[in-house]
Amino acid sequence: MRKFTVKVDGIEYKVDVERIREGVYKVKIGDKTAEVTIEREGIKKVNLSSRTLPKETKVKTKVKESKVVNAVTAMLPGTIVKILVDVGEEVKAGQALLILEAMKMENEIVSPRDGVVKEIKVKEGMKVETGEVLMVVE
Repeated sequence: MRKFTVKVDGIEYKVDVERIREGVYKVKIGDKTAEVTIEREGIKKVNLSSRTLPKETKVKTKVKESKVVNAVTAMLPGTIVKILVDVGEEVKAGQALLILEAMKMENEIVSPRDGVVKEIKVKEGMKVETGEVLMVVE
């Protein structure tokens, strides 16, 4: 589980985020838990305490659409701190691929699948945006 501080309308919230599966995350804010489904256009559905929030409470996020198959993308804008794998290296689902610093926190970006690193599109010290392709794992 990763911890973030999120600011909405000037109010800061401590948020715990856990990946359930590709594109689906469990988000905990205080004693409330939400299941968030993310598509290329942004957040599709938020379930909070087993109820779906009304449309006006949904948060939209802009994510660059990736045409790269098997792309590993940045979940947050930030800076690449360390690359932990090399091109040609075999990796397992959940294995850390690189460290991304975002909001003064270091976040491990992990492989979504078992495979081989085919391409690394970033370098240490590089700034990236949400949705930017970092690596390709096939």
